[in-house]
Amino acid sequence: MRAQIKSGDVDGMYLEYETFGDKKNPCVLLIMGLAVQMLAWRERFCEDLAAKGFYVIRFDNRDIGLSKHFDELGPPPLVRRVIFNAICGRWFKVGTPYGLEDMARDSFGLLTALGFEKAHLVGASMGGMIAQTMAIMDPDRVLSLCSIMSTTGARNLPDGETKVRMMLLKKPGPTHEDRVNRTIDAITMISSPQLPSADLASYAERVITRSYHPEGATRQMNAIIAQADRSKDLGGLKMPCVVIHGRGDRLVPVAHGEATAAAIGGDVGLVIVDNMGHVVVQRFNETVISAIVRNAGRGMGRGSREGLDISDLDLSLE
Repeated sequence: MRAQIKSGDVDGMYLEYETFGDKKNPCVLLIMGLAVQMLAWRERFCEDLAAKGFYVIRFDNRDIGLSKHFDELGPPPLVRRVIFNAICGRWFKVGTPYGLEDMARDSFGLLTALGFEKAHLVGASMGGMIAQTMAIMDPDRVLSLCSIMSTTGARNLPDGETKVRMMLLKKPGPTHEDRVNRTIDAITMISSPQLPSADLASYAERVITRSYHPEGATRQMNAIIAQADRSKDLGGLKMPCVVIHGRGDRLVPVAHGEATAAAIGGDVGLVIVDNMGHVVVQRFNETVISAIVRNAGRGMGRGSREGLDISDLDLSLE
């Protein structure tokens, strides 16, 4: 499905989305990460979350999947940023086609278009950054925040493994098969152990057939790099918050999740999942969904973050 939305001064803005559950239930907005389509929120995950009594929305961010592409903005100065940072050890302000704030406005615009004033936010990786930005920009519209395998944007946190980052920067060959195989290789490298190979191959074929748009991913990356450290602003959040991170994350190390929880402070929930990488695979659905539901339950009345108790959850899977 496609929704025409209002997002800043962008003309003709639209987002592709899909819903699960009863619209009368509280809304959960699932926000996916860099260069990843909404299909990464797998159907089983969405259905299981909806079965807990929520109306679940997944969608393609701008510049990816079937949502509006921004090719008219041209390529961002990403290479220049990376070189400056590598040589000088600091970050330089240069222009960016759009920022995470714009992507946050997109998400709010989708909620408005679908008739929701408020929602529980669940964001993974870049989606976690967008969800954090939404909570900072307009906290009254955020019932609860769940940040998964994400970060604060602080520049002093450890990088992911070099070979993983190099793999993700590597361009595939020109054919459809090359793109599918590169997707399989990338997910295998950043994912949790024992990811079913048949399921992964089917998923990779599905997403590449649906849409392939690397230029949009470059602009999304530039938006990530362009945003300042959110740590100070995260400390002002009052809605219930939980941070989920895999101990086996090779792309965004677990220290980023710990830093996010520390920045939010108070009684924020921090869920570290053994053997989980930078992909939420089905074997971890129950753990992740349980943490989301517990946190969202505290946000139904939109009070403070007091009273979080996740001690009875099995949060460490072998």
